[in-house]
Amino acid sequence: MRSCRTSLGLVLAILAAGSAAAQTLTAPAAITPPATPAAATTTPLPPLPAATPAATTTTASGLEVGTLSDVTPDYGGPLQEGAGGFPVDMWKGTDRALVERLLPKLSPAAASPAMRDLTRRLLLTNAEAPDGKSGGVNLFGARADRLMAMGLSSDAAALLALAPVSGTDALAARQRIDSLLLAGDDDGACKAVNDTRKVASSDSEWQKAQIFCQLRAGQNDQAALGLDLLREQSENDPAFFTLIDVLGGNKTAKLDSLPAPSALDLSMLRAANLPIPRDAAQTQVTAVLAVIARDQAIDAPLRLAAAEQAAAAGGLAIEDLQKAYASIPYAPGDLANAIQISARDPGPGSRAMLFQAAGTATDLVLRAHIVDAAVDRARHQGGYLLAVQVNLQYLLAIAPADNLVWFAGDAGRALYAAGHFEQANAWLRLAQQRAASDPEAAAAASSLAVYARIAGVGPPLAWDAAAVAKWRQAQATNNGDPAARLFAVFDGLGEPIGGSWSLIGPDPSGAGAPDSALWFNLGDAAAKRRIGETVLLVLYTLGDAGPGGANPIMLSRSISALRLIGLDVEARALAVEAAIAAGV
Repeated sequence: MRSCRTSLGLVLAILAAGSAAAQTLTAPAAITPPATPAAATTTPLPPLPAATPAATTTTASGLEVGTLSDVTPDYGGPLQEGAGGFPVDMWKGTDRALVERLLPKLSPAAASPAMRDLTRRLLLTNAEAPDGKSGGVNLFGARADRLMAMGLSSDAAALLALAPVSGTDALAARQRIDSLLLAGDDDGACKAVNDTRKVASSDSEWQKAQIFCQLRAGQNDQAALGLDLLREQSENDPAFFTLIDVLGGNKTAKLDSLPAPSALDLSMLRAANLPIPRDAAQTQVTAVLAVIARDQAIDAPLRLAAAEQAAAAGGLAIEDLQKAYASIPYAPGDLANAIQISARDPGPGSRAMLFQAAGTATDLVLRAHIVDAAVDRARHQGGYLLAVQVNLQYLLAIAPADNLVWFAGDAGRALYAAGHFEQANAWLRLAQQRAASDPEAAAAASSLAVYARIAGVGPPLAWDAAAVAKWRQAQATNNGDPAARLFAVFDGLGEPIGGSWSLIGPDPSGAGAPDSALWFNLGDAAAKRRIGETVLLVLYTLGDAGPGGANPIMLSRSISALRLIGLDVEARALAVEAAIAAGV
């Protein structure tokens, strides 16, 4: 029997058009309101192709960086058109002032893998700069800042390696050094210190990095002079001075606390062979959390929590999170009863236990129950898309079968979310075959038919107005109407549901009125195929709330705008996330 399951079947009457005959599928009436959008932290979509500059060299950390290829240097980047990047003329027709104003405000978009994918591509694309006089914003620095906020230190390092030294200021120099340190390339960071001497030598953070590099190079006298200068400036950084003492040979010096570790702190700890203090895991900096997640000297619970947080924000690969899950020791008896035991503590340890149990289960029905527990709990507690990506390898190994019809809804939904549409459709067909005699299968068939259509791999749907009204009444809460998000999705995809919009109240969204300037600007940019501007405006419009919390009207506009500029796959990825947030 399934445990900890709440039915969230879509209370809609959907007519799925078939090639031979139409079939009406109606879900059960009782549903539970969906989890709030803020709880739905997620994991990245499948990675983009590797960045491919026009000409590349390899740094000590293995990063490939390149030279600019006939573009305005201000927006050069390592990601080329055809390898994940947007067209080189993506800013054609866009006023530079708009880019300078909005790009630094882009959200790291931790709650939306589709937005993270678009943001990364926008920031790394090798393109001609937007037209217009610069207002003083260094676009290399602004882009690197957003990449660092996303935890993508290696990407930031590759980008900044292309920036001309002549256009570098102290802040950009610090970003370049920090990005290389976080990427584990201490040699590259020390070269960057030397390269930026003229523009950054008065900055205390640059001076600290120089002292570290001098000690690495055995230049102890020069390092001592630099330390004396910092002390004369009354620099207050106890952790730095302690670590310098250790690197200088003081065997008694130790560092027990580091609540806000910097990139330089982590490199110095690594060079001194010292463990990262436990309280360093309190940081909210994604790239730092990723470093902590890989440090085997950190207590397992802290390391695991850091790994989950970093992976949810996109700064740690799913494979690394899986390794962290696999590193936690459990007794064989505990793994055999993982569903029951893990239900007592809804934390990282329980998710690691379920992941290990799914990997050891030889019986596919048992594995299905374990995977179902992992994704179904995450759907209600938060972290759904992260759980899907972590357990995807086990889910893909489970084929639809009559004795697994109870699993069809959760399996199909997870596979649509992960972009495995063929496998998801197989679970939809199983649910449809059993819908007439099994209410749970009917609920699954209704929900999965919606996802299939959103993903672009299902037939058109006919909506029963009475059933839609009933569902909206059941879904509506004091915080708004999640159903409006689903209707916005279909409107953005060119399939509006008609009068269903007006069934409840004047403001069903709970998200306030849409911004009229953004509405018109986004429509104009998309209609005139200003690709970079359209993507920028979509990302800015959806903001921190993402597709799960943004104003439904602006969500619809964003989806349709992306489709107008040829980004249909990306638009549908946003739409799937919105449907998940709506509780479908």
